[in-house]
Amino acid sequence: MNCVHVKCPNWLAVLMQEAGGIVPFSQFMNWALNGTKYGAYASGNLKIGKKGDFVTSPSLGPEFCELLAKQVADWILEIERNSIKSTPISIVDIGPGEGDLALNLISEFIQSYPNLLSKIEFVLIEINEGMIVRQKKKLKSIINAKIRWTNFSELSNSPVTGVMIAHEILDALPVDRIVWLNQKIYLQAVKLINESSENYLEFTNISLDNSIKDYLYLINHHLGIKIPPNNAPNGWTSEIHTSLESWFKLVSSSLVNGPLLVIDYALNASRFYQPSRLNGTIISYRNQRAYQDVLAEAGFSDITAHLCIDTLNMFAENSNFRFVGERRQGLSLLSLGLSAKLNSIQSSTSNNLEVALNTRENLLRLVDPMCLGEFRWLIYEKTSHNSLSSMSLPLFLLDPQD
Repeated sequence: MNCVHVKCPNWLAVLMQEAGGIVPFSQFMNWALNGTKYGAYASGNLKIGKKGDFVTSPSLGPEFCELLAKQVADWILEIERNSIKSTPISIVDIGPGEGDLALNLISEFIQSYPNLLSKIEFVLIEINEGMIVRQKKKLKSIINAKIRWTNFSELSNSPVTGVMIAHEILDALPVDRIVWLNQKIYLQAVKLINESSENYLEFTNISLDNSIKDYLYLINHHLGIKIPPNNAPNGWTSEIHTSLESWFKLVSSSLVNGPLLVIDYALNASRFYQPSRLNGTIISYRNQRAYQDVLAEAGFSDITAHLCIDTLNMFAENSNFRFVGERRQGLSLLSLGLSAKLNSIQSSTSNNLEVALNTRENLLRLVDPMCLGEFRWLIYEKTSHNSLSSMSLPLFLLDPQD
């Protein structure tokens, strides 16, 4: 990966030149994904779904949110039982993407939990104007539910009580990358070079600044995470999630009481920072394929990195969240009734065999360990001083249903 040498689009070359020609990888990743005009999300170039660049669980169909809604409704009812006063109770979708999760979740509440609709509002947190336009278009048919768009800056001024969902959002937060080379740790950077009047990008290494040194000391001192790990070979490279601390602080300041559900690819530190994982977890997605050339097609590709569960939990707890537990998506959905859904499809007398088979395929992809089934569901709880008690164990952490 360190030998990548790719063409640089003109818009990015201008930003690189203004920054001096060399920037940390995290800055490149932020521009490539979130640049105001040309970033993959802001521009609308990136498409999510079966016909897009990659699929998410909600984009496969409504079944994922039909199961998730059971858990969310249970939380809403428990918030009511605990007499935590908030009108209305909020369901917050952080980074809504194409709006599939919000659309399917709201639709399921309209269908299965209509008695709760008057008590709740759906809040979408989105930083990219291009994505807001697409989300509003997708949700325009919803007329009997309260929906609003905001950002963390506004929400922290008027925090809510309710349920927060961060579905496949943290893996797209810009990460810094560490390189172990000749017995020294470097920060991976991206360099702009000009050859024959053409601009190109390539990886380079720069010295660690004090903030990176402080981060490495923190995770080593508090979590025992050693970077590089013992026996790491020369050139070993991995990610560090330096933006998680500020992200959790924003979320914490926006939530008074309630659970935060994080659904994403995640690994324990012992697996994340193992010597044999030579190039970390960073990867690029476009046209339904995964690529390691993460510098290529900037503004047209998704760039993602797995989460480290240990650092995730540390920053959550530092921001007054209590870690409740975690489970792989496959088992989580089974606990919420996936088996019953599969059985109902199998025993259905529907004449539309194609629809039934497609639904069955989508459900199986949600739990396939080679596909979406390896996602982790991590649950955290935020309580205020006047909260009566901690919430009950989530349904998805209970034994799977038959």
